[in-house]
Amino acid sequence: MPIIFVCSDPFGDGEKLARSLAEKLGYAFLSREDVVAKANECGIPVGKLELAMVKKPAVRERLARLKERYLAVATSTICEKAAEGDLVYHGRAGHFLLPGVSHVLRVRVIPEHGQRIENVMRRTKLSREKAETFLRDIDSDVRAWVHFVHGAEMDDLRRYDLVVNLENVSVANAATALCGIADLPDFKPTPASRKAMEDRLLQARARIRLALDERTAEADLTVRSSEGAVTVTYMPRQAELARVIPEVLRELPGCSAMRCTVATTNILWIQEEFRADSPTMGEISELARRWGAAVELLRYAPAEQESSAGASHAGATSPARSAAGGIEDDVVEHDSPGDRSFHESVDALVREGRSGGAQTVAGSSEKLLAAISPDINYSLIAVGDVQLHKPAAVRMRAARELTSLLARKVKAPVISTSELGEKLHFGWSQIAKLALGAAVTLLIYMVVFGYQAPILDMLGGPAHAQRPWIAPLIVAAVAPLVAWSYGIVASSLLKLIRLE
Repeated sequence: MPIIFVCSDPFGDGEKLARSLAEKLGYAFLSREDVVAKANECGIPVGKLELAMVKKPAVRERLARLKERYLAVATSTICEKAAEGDLVYHGRAGHFLLPGVSHVLRVRVIPEHGQRIENVMRRTKLSREKAETFLRDIDSDVRAWVHFVHGAEMDDLRRYDLVVNLENVSVANAATALCGIADLPDFKPTPASRKAMEDRLLQARARIRLALDERTAEADLTVRSSEGAVTVTYMPRQAELARVIPEVLRELPGCSAMRCTVATTNILWIQEEFRADSPTMGEISELARRWGAAVELLRYAPAEQESSAGASHAGATSPARSAAGGIEDDVVEHDSPGDRSFHESVDALVREGRSGGAQTVAGSSEKLLAAISPDINYSLIAVGDVQLHKPAAVRMRAARELTSLLARKVKAPVISTSELGEKLHFGWSQIAKLALGAAVTLLIYMVVFGYQAPILDMLGGPAHAQRPWIAPLIVAAVAPLVAWSYGIVASSLLKLIRLE
């Protein structure tokens, strides 16, 4: 059975619907209030986070670390409760916490406006006019909270599987209808979705431990988990944490391997298959060494290939699943050649001390975007080949479209791996560019220093007094040309000596 997320506005009947649904299905019930209580127990002042919605952006930046802790507690609480059995969760945007987990049913409840007004008036003793003002304010605050915490819009209906409008259906009938939908094969757990949820739970548990230990509480750490392996990336100024982090995470439930890596920044590398001995791996590793960066691998199979992604792809849906009504047998999984080469690539980065974690995503571009953490400041996103089963022209177009999408949606420079080698290495094209820039620069300087007298005359002498408009034309024409040519020479020389 799925984890059912019921998202609704305050003072509506969303919680009533969620409780009724849990009772009809015999599921456990969990609310946002339970998550907030757990966060407060862990020393996370959720009230301060909510207050940040009405403060200036600087306040939000100072509370960013608290936000990460809250998300970790919320994810851990939901995953642990779901591990005990079937679950209905009621809150604002809980479904954003489990990207890549396919056995979730995301329900958006549209409450009846008149009923909300009556609920507010009854609970707060406000007049109708003041109750309407109160609702507008609280709705605005809730949407600001969701945007701040999850980086998403609460009213984006593409984020939900079903929308229930309580103006047209009763709570009891809506709960009955949802019981049938929850039983559909599309929302059944699969080995892949279970594994994805285990990774999310392990990552959240690691974050919580690091946040609660005084030695690591104030550190800026990036935590990733994949197939039981936890990767923690720290900044060079926090090098002393290299020995502390394993101690903090010792005997972490579900953790089979612990990796620590130092980085001044992060590079995200996205493509369908990875090879540790590929030229691109060498180029990415070289760039990471230059920048002191950690490299995060994201193996992505687009929606068209979700069927061949296999159980190792989070959120994958195979033809076998479709034919069997969405149910897959719990068979022993064997690594495919693609899986082995992926793990070998991760191991190669680990040996170099450059691993920033790894994950696998299959499905739509929305799933890919959800898997890219908005809280990690990537210095570069490199996009390689996808749609490998298609002809070369289709692969090229798919990679170009993916690069364009990421450039629009993610706040980081995006480049294709085919362009990366040209940017990194000093080849014949760079030699020709350097020669052209040097020739133009030399020519400009020869003209300027060879004809100084007439040029100075036009810029500020008698000729300038007669035709004052010539000077700005000369400057406007020559200055950009000098900047362009000299910039080519300087950048080419810096690339030649590998100094960027």
